[in-house]
Amino acid sequence: MGACGGKLDEETLRSRQIEKEMLKAKNQDEGKIKILLLGAGESGKSTLFKQFKILYSDQKDFSKEDRDAFVSVIHANIVSDMKIMIDACPSHTPIKNEDAANVVGGWGKNQKLGPDQLHVIEALWNDAGMVQTWQDRGDIQVQDALAYYMSDIARVCGVPSTFVPTNEDILHSRVRTSGVVQENFQIGEARFEMYDVGGQRNERRKWIHSFQNVTTVMFVAAVSEYNQVLYEDNGVNRQTEAVELFRQQLESEWFLTIPFILFLNKKDLFREKLPKIPFKVTEGDEQRNIDFQGPECEMDRSPPYNTDGSDSSFENCYDAALEYLKDIYVSQQDDLPVARKAGIYTHFTNSTDSENVERIMNSCKDIILRIQLSKFGWVHNN
Repeated sequence: MGACGGKLDEETLRSRQIEKEMLKAKNQDEGKIKILLLGAGESGKSTLFKQFKILYSDQKDFSKEDRDAFVSVIHANIVSDMKIMIDACPSHTPIKNEDAANVVGGWGKNQKLGPDQLHVIEALWNDAGMVQTWQDRGDIQVQDALAYYMSDIARVCGVPSTFVPTNEDILHSRVRTSGVVQENFQIGEARFEMYDVGGQRNERRKWIHSFQNVTTVMFVAAVSEYNQVLYEDNGVNRQTEAVELFRQQLESEWFLTIPFILFLNKKDLFREKLPKIPFKVTEGDEQRNIDFQGPECEMDRSPPYNTDGSDSSFENCYDAALEYLKDIYVSQQDDLPVARKAGIYTHFTNSTDSENVERIMNSCKDIILRIQLSKFGWVHNN
């Protein structure tokens, strides 16, 4: 009996130890601050994810190997976008420098950009047809970052010295997210687990696997895309799609009690575009923002608006349009079939501006920590 009792005690102790470890693992998982980063394709959310890596990951920067790898990514982005523009010009404003267009159009997707390629790509970018088509690119699936790279294309081509991508170069680069990418970040004393998922329509079905035990959802929408159409469907406006996607997430059974932090992104591009492309269109096939009450920017104004913050006429138009967009998104929770039990916190961002992102994330950190504490009943959200 003593032997049996000893064996039973040993098994009981082992069982209790296993239960203790399982409970510890469960508590650790529940205690994690888990952030889900969502948004439509081309919203800039993966750029924000890279910003978080620079600012808050254990690595705190990109390694030499990372930077070397991004050289080919950046070159491929430029070549791909230039070829997209070449293909689009005949239906917009034809290119005059056909020789340059033929050279660049013949490059493969792995074309390296060096001193030998610099002259022809500069000539093509400065072609009058290319310039005008770039201004009218609302229906062209091309990255806005092309203008950033072309503004310093000599450096990108290794003139006068070998091209080593800066953090800003990397932030402007595009590698389409497929599936789910996870990274651990630390902001002050708080550790976060963040998940970036593909935003293209065919990627969204994969989001479901990342929905459990989420502390908060960060949703990214580009305010600059009011006149652009989807990569997957040229008949759908990007702003309309982003608003609808945001609404779908708000009413998702997974998120009814989960707070949202809404990043209205690309405010820098929005500032550039607003004096050139009408925000409100009430007639024709491209109607948008028809209930916007203004004030509106005057197109082709002479002299042109100063968009550096010094022109009160422009700033009034800019602020009114941003507030209108903010109201569109936030109001999506007003008539949902099921009432939400969590708030929406909104920020205007420029995902390529590290100082802007760091300032906003420090503010968001306090919100997130308060949310996490309230989960365990330690504080009450007001």
